Amino acid sequence: MARYDDLHTGTITVVGIISAVITFVIIVAAQVLYYQFQTIEHQRKNIDAPLVLTENALKVQTEELNSYSWIDQEKGTVSIPIEKAKQQVLQEMTQKTEEKPPETPAPSATPEPVPSTES
Repeated sequence: MARYDDLHTGTITVVGIISAVITFVIIVAAQVLYYQFQTIEHQRKNIDAPLVLTENALKVQTEELNSYSWIDQEKGTVSIPIEKAKQQVLQEMTQKTEEKPPETPAPSATPEPVPSTES
């Protein structure tokens, strides 16, 4: 017959082991979540950070390449958009190749004999 002061060591052991396992799982899950959030925060702050200075410089350069402006007003030199400049260069090159007659090879000259130095 069981008395009131008897300890159920089997039940205490099972509850202790289960509690230890649950505590271990919670600790491992907390570490996994911490490292996952740390990786996400590192990605957001360091890798995906906006490069404000670079983006502003690219914006200014793009505006300069796509607009008209004076380079030297006294000489009458202007800057034109890059796409228009490409088209003009292409037109000039095609006109030069159309105007230029086909090249004929130059006649080959025979070298003159070198006088001998024997006496």
